[in-house]
Amino acid sequence: MEYRGGAVTSDLEPKLIMFEDKYYGIYQKVGNDTFADLLHKLHSNIRQFFPLDEVQKRETYLWFENDELVGSIRIYHNKEENCYEIEKVMVASQFQGKGYGTKILNFIVAKLQHTHRTPIVLTVAACNDKSVKMYEKFGFVAVSEEMGEWKIEGDICG
Repeated sequence: MEYRGGAVTSDLEPKLIMFEDKYYGIYQKVGNDTFADLLHKLHSNIRQFFPLDEVQKRETYLWFENDELVGSIRIYHNKEENCYEIEKVMVASQFQGKGYGTKILNFIVAKLQHTHRTPIVLTVAACNDKSVKMYEKFGFVAVSEEMGEWKIEGDICG
């Protein structure tokens, strides 16, 4: 999906912090818990969804409230495609359905726009209905369908 919406602003700058190795344990746990159902639904054989070396290579932001990880988001400059990819948008299960995902997405799109890093793209599983709807409402549009690095066993989303 590619962002085709307008300019956005965000007030989350002081709330989101850059990833540091000391947060890896909680980041990996919440991430694996958050994506477990989707990976199961996709019959994915991906076992280490948040490897540390990959996280360290990305611009990763974390949102903590009262020492709990609310969510995170990361971006990657895909030089081959000349775009900025939003990756691993994550909201911990106890915070889902309360607008945190939209706020995190707003933060990163505003940051990318402010620093003139466009086009902005992301990949989402078509069966991840709630996320697809959030992205479309936010201003992302589907531009292609592909499987890329995902290795799926059996029927997709079945």
